[in-house]
Amino acid sequence: MAARRRAQLDLSRRLLNVCLAALCRGGCLARAESVLVDAIRLGLPPDVVTYNTLLAAHCRAEGLDAGLAVVHRMRDAGVRPDAVTYNSLIAGASRRGLPMRALDLFDEMLRSGVAPDAWSYNALMHCLFRSGHPEDAYRVFADMAEKGVAPCATTYNTLLDGLFRAGHATNAYRMFRYLQRVGLPMGIVTYNTMINGLCRSGKVGYARMVLKELGRTEHAPNAVTYTTVMKCCFRYGRFEQGLETFLSLLEGGYISDAFPYCTVISALVKKGRMQEANIYCELMIQSGSRLDNACYNTLIYLRCQEGKLDDAFALLNMMEEGGLENDEYTFSILVNGLCKMGQIEAAEKQLWYMEMRGMQSNVVAYNSLIDALCKSQEVDAAIRLLHTMKLKDDFTYTSLVHGLCKVGRYHMASKFLRICLHEGNNVLASAKRAVISGLRSAGFKNDVRKVRSALYMARLLRS
Repeated sequence: MAARRRAQLDLSRRLLNVCLAALCRGGCLARAESVLVDAIRLGLPPDVVTYNTLLAAHCRAEGLDAGLAVVHRMRDAGVRPDAVTYNSLIAGASRRGLPMRALDLFDEMLRSGVAPDAWSYNALMHCLFRSGHPEDAYRVFADMAEKGVAPCATTYNTLLDGLFRAGHATNAYRMFRYLQRVGLPMGIVTYNTMINGLCRSGKVGYARMVLKELGRTEHAPNAVTYTTVMKCCFRYGRFEQGLETFLSLLEGGYISDAFPYCTVISALVKKGRMQEANIYCELMIQSGSRLDNACYNTLIYLRCQEGKLDDAFALLNMMEEGGLENDEYTFSILVNGLCKMGQIEAAEKQLWYMEMRGMQSNVVAYNSLIDALCKSQEVDAAIRLLHTMKLKDDFTYTSLVHGLCKVGRYHMASKFLRICLHEGNNVLASAKRAVISGLRSAGFKNDVRKVRSALYMARLLRS
């Protein structure tokens, strides 16, 4: 009878764990906790798998502290944390960009007598690489080999991605070739990691070589592969190759959302190929893909570039009616579009509305309006606007300095140029030349010396 009772208890616990896992995957954490409470009341004590399921979900949804709270509950219930527990906590620290916490958790794991497995090392290395500590990540990998823990495919993928992120693209490529030579199996994730890393590093030729090799393997390129190559082609000016890659995506049935369409539409708009951009817009809508913020922003950008502001605002209304909130990028597009059409007052209203929404750090939108005001010779309004900005960059000051020079206010231009340099920003060389030339022609020799001195000090600080 006792054995039968134990078997029934084990089966019930397994069913409980399956139920909790399904609720956690669906984001129903409160219901999962309620089910656990009911199980305990019915005399079904949770095991380490139960708590690990909840811990991982809490870490993903609420952060590392929520996961640690589950560990305290585990210990209070007499359940000892295992490697999976610590792996979830380290992954939670990684998601929040907390490398020191991840290292502390790894040390605690060792002190508790829990032996780390390959996933423990993988999670820790991933965290250290993503947080900008590649040397520490290499030491963790060396410790893994020293402890006799066998690396898996994810270990090597983490190392390859980390090498690319640390700027060591050549070393990543050499490591990839070494792994091929020793006969380690290469999955689609490894090839995608290599193609993505090589593209980000500007090594397009090597990326295409790896892509061709992938075509000769048993692994078929997927949506991630094609999208990566397509973005790379557009970024480095290989426009027709980018379009060919998109068509391969389309023909292969790999497009499951609107993101590839948005990438192509944006590239076409930047090229000024509006007619083709509109064709791809129609294809995107006909595909039935759900339109998110990025899609609406792309469509609004297209309409603004075409000068169809009424259509752009109609899309904005559709976006809001669909329950989506416009973001800083949306406002930047609209303000820039209004400024290009000379509708400065309307652009100012959009900025005011943006501020009311608590988006006061949108430098791009402010820069568009300052540039438009300066081109309209309304430099005093541009100066007032600049003083309201919390953040300023090189483009902010370049537009203002050029605008002041165009209306002959060289003394004021030199003042803002010096402020710009003092804040650690810079302006285009043409703006510097315009200030110095204007000061000379106006006879402000002392101001010329001040500007030259400020430029010299700025060069020293940057070197």
